[in-house]
Amino acid sequence: MHPRLRITPSFIQGGVGKLFSIHYAPDCITSESECFVVASSFAEEMNRCRYMGTMLAQQLTQQNFGFLVVDAYGTGDSDGEFRDSNWEQSCQDLMTAVSYADTLGYKQVSIMGVRLGALQAMQISGAIKNLKRLIFWQPVINGQATLTQFLRIKIAASMQRDEKVETTQEMEKQIENGQYISVSGYEVGPDLFRGIKAAKFESYIDAVSVPVGWFTVISSTDRKTPRGDLMMIEKWRQKGVAVNHQEIVGPPFWLAHERTLVPELVDATVRYVTESV
Repeated sequence: MHPRLRITPSFIQGGVGKLFSIHYAPDCITSESECFVVASSFAEEMNRCRYMGTMLAQQLTQQNFGFLVVDAYGTGDSDGEFRDSNWEQSCQDLMTAVSYADTLGYKQVSIMGVRLGALQAMQISGAIKNLKRLIFWQPVINGQATLTQFLRIKIAASMQRDEKVETTQEMEKQIENGQYISVSGYEVGPDLFRGIKAAKFESYIDAVSVPVGWFTVISSTDRKTPRGDLMMIEKWRQKGVAVNHQEIVGPPFWLAHERTLVPELVDATVRYVTESV
């Protein structure tokens, strides 16, 4: 751990329960200090991305930036169970995290959206008066894609155990009928499912005018950013939004079962942040 790193864990009050937070503080919080509030990824991806976030926090605090992680209700060390979580409450909890950054003394707040968290950042960004910018790591621009990938994990597990294999459509129908689907220990119910399914970048793009740092991890130089992402970036730029898009070669750390790091992504993010202050 860096000797100058100041870490403060605490519980703050959310809309339906206490939320666990970790604040990585700079040496001194001034009127110019900016705090990056993390909008975390979904289910097990959140855990897989944790240490990458810690690496980023370690570097940003040395540059006098703050870094704040607040677990949404039903996730991490906050109150509630995952099956109790829902999309709208998670977005409200992210707003609670932004308000908490204000009470810590930060006059400028930015949101760092990781994977599905980027969609939550988009949904609330229009309501944040002191928002300086958005940072996205491998953003999901359509919630349906995350749900399909999530349900395919259950299909693969069923095939390995020689169990009856249900299609994604059949499982979606079960959830729509009020049932819960358990995937790798995470129970997804109707409220969370519908909220994620309805979430799309397209719905919120007009409400965002702050600069955006968009980082895409690709497995090799032969691979490219998904076409849908490039189209969204171009559409945003046509509206006058400054989108800095960078491709970083590295493994998909959000999918790996063992800790997998992409330090080049952290370094590129820090460079973007510090050079565009």
